[in-house]
Formats: sequence, C-alpha cells, structure tokens
Amino acid sequence: MKAALVVAVALALGGCGPDAPAVDAAIGLDARRDAAVIDGAMIDGAMIDGAMIDGAMIDGAMIDGATIDGAMIDGATVDASPIDGTTIDGATIDGAVADASPIDAGCPARTFTLDGVLDPDVTVLGGGARVRLALAYAPDGRLYVATDDAGEGSDHFLLVSATPPAGATLAAPFAKAGTVAAGSGPLVFLADENDNDFEGWFRREIAGGDTLLTGPAYGAATGVNGGVLEGTIDLAAAFGAAPTTVYVAAVLYGNADGGALVAGAQTPAGDGDGVVDPAEYHAFALPCR
Repeated sequence: MKAALVVAVALALGGCGPDAPAVDAAIGLDARRDAAVIDGAMIDGAMIDGAMIDGAMIDGAMIDGATIDGAMIDGATVDASPIDGTTIDGATIDGAVADASPIDAGCPARTFTLDGVLDPDVTVLGGGARVRLALAYAPDGRLYVATDDAGEGSDHFLLVSATPPAGATLAAPFAKAGTVAAGSGPLVFLADENDNDFEGWFRREIAGGDTLLTGPAYGAATGVNGGVLEGTIDLAAAFGAAPTTVYVAAVLYGNADGGALVAGAQTPAGDGDGVVDPAEYHAFALPCR
C-alpha cells in the first residue's frame, strides 16, 4: 500500500512537471491573428497563399493602384495596356487610336461614290454664276474633289497643289490660253472635256505637256449634263506624301485649243485677267492630319 501510494504520487507530480504543455499559453480562440499563420499564409499585413492583401499582393499582383497579372487597375494598365487616354492592344482610347486607326468622331472612315452625282457631306464652295467646288478627305489619304461637269461649251478642270501656289507659273492645261499659278511641287488636275465623255487625272509638267495619271490611286467620273465631274486622288501617290493642306481651284476654259479662261465662272472667284493667280486657289486644311 505504501509503495503503491508513492508511485501514484510520483505519477501525479510528473504530469505537472516542467515538460507539460501550458494550456494558458496555448493558441485558442484568442490566438494571434495579426501575426498568425493560416494555411501557410498571413492575415493583416501578412501573407495569404503567398500573396498580400490591402496594399500588398495577390498572386504576384497588386490591388488598387497596383497590378493584377502584370497589369494596372485604376488609372493604370490592364493586360499591359493603359486605359483612358492611353492604349489598349497597341491602340489609344478616348480621342486617340484603336488598332492603329483613328476612331475619333472628327476622323471617321468614309467612302466616296464616283457616279457623276455629288457625294453627301462634302464642303461646297461657289454656286450661282460660279461653278461649285466640292471637297472632302478620307483618313486613308484620299482627297475627293468635284465641280459642275462640262457639256455647256467649255472644258472643266480641277487644279490641285500640295504646296502654296506662289511666284511659279505653268502654261494652262490642255494648251489653253494663259497660265496657272503653281507651288514648289507638282501640279495635278482633273479634266472633263466638253466634246466627249472623257475625264481623267493629269500632272502638268514644268517643261510643258500633260501626263495622264492612271491606276487605283486616281478615280474619276462624270454624270449626265447637270451632274458633276468628280474624282478621288491618293495624295501620297500624287505628291510623295500626304500634305496637311491642299490648294484647289475649279476653272473653265473655252473648249477649243487656246480657249480662254472663263473668269466669271471660276471658284474661288477670279479677277478677270485671264490667268489663274495664287489668290484664286482655295486652301483646304485636311482634317485628321
């Protein structure tokens, strides 16, 4: 009995010895959260699955002013592309470009129909006693021009220069009387003859003569009498590069060789001296350039 009691006491004392777990110090409902580890991750300034919360990282990405999958949110980028005033997939949004093409409402893509009928939504000058001069531009670099068609006893021309007409002069096209002002670069023109159904684009040569311009860069058409002479021209093909402004005049000459300028009908208005002066061109600033 005495021996058994000693053994029991010894066992009881051993259960409370220095190697026993401390229940009061153990982690329970009041365990540390701010610095504690849950599933190998930290909460509140710590890590969850190797990522940070609130100003830190999730899956190697940042939230709120930081990055997600290598991209920024809220004033930054998504999928490595900026948002709002920057670019998405290499193109800019809000007044800029999408897929390297302008999408601004001021630069809409457009097509032109060459059928001898004036296209809608074009700038029109003149009218009345003077022939109309109609102009439009497409962002792909094509200029649209039109004027009243020939067929009333005169040949009609639309002169186009990519540089300001100044002191240079060239002989009038198609061996007509007088001269036309020219710039430092080529002068091209769209012609419509009174005596036949011919229309086409030409380049007026400094040495004299007119060179016919053909191919997909140059389109032209006329309608029945009372219609228009209209055409399109790829400015880069005609001038080597698309300018920001073109200088255009609509002029009429008597249909015979050496026919005189019909000064009262040209647009812009002429001064009646029988030649096309620099001031008798209209400067047309190309939108979207």
